[in-house]
Amino acid sequence: MAKYYVQTKTTSNYQKKYGFPLINIIPAIVWSIPLHQKLFPDANFWVTLGMCGLFVLVYVFLSFSPVISAIPCIASVVMLTAMFWALVDWIDNSVIKIIIKIIILAIAVFIELGIFANALVPWLEKKAANDIKVIKVEE
Repeated sequence: MAKYYVQTKTTSNYQKKYGFPLINIIPAIVWSIPLHQKLFPDANFWVTLGMCGLFVLVYVFLSFSPVISAIPCIASVVMLTAMFWALVDWIDNSVIKIIIKIIILAIAVFIELGIFANALVPWLEKKAANDIKVIKVEE
């Protein structure tokens, strides 16, 4: 007579870290300035402040969303590397400057990859069915 064992998923669910994507506030603020200047150059102060604030809120909200978070993550890599590369330009030695810029780029990529994974992993866990495994043991 065969016995059946039912094994359920034993791993714990990933807990989303809500503070980590807030790193993207800085690139969102920096991106909002040229976007506003190109789209609405004649707007007054309060309209400008409101539109830039709305852009920052949407940008950070998209950093929390599952698949769409790739867009602000890529834009943040571009902006973070540009901001920190500007600090390295005072170094005269070209080899050291290039090495430091590569390190800055790698750090920015890993930070944004972490933000993307933070948004994507809980969504993927919900999409996966309950992993129930039925094992048949013959005696």
